[in-house]
Amino acid sequence: MPFAITVDSTSSVTIRERDSKGQVRVDVDKAASVVREVTEGQRTWEDVWSTSPHHSSTSASADD
Repeated sequence: MPFAITVDSTSSVTIRERDSKGQVRVDVDKAASVVREVTEGQRTWEDVWSTSPHHSSTSASADD
């Protein structure tokens, strides 16, 4: 599953899933494990979405 990661600060990053354009904000130290768990099938993107602060890039005013 293709992802883009944007560094927000020294403590958080935003992970964007290409197909849904959904974005979640996670701690820097958790980013690699979140991507690994989804790509290896241990979690779904929906699981990550439901347990992390998130927003959709399709909404112009969405933030968190």
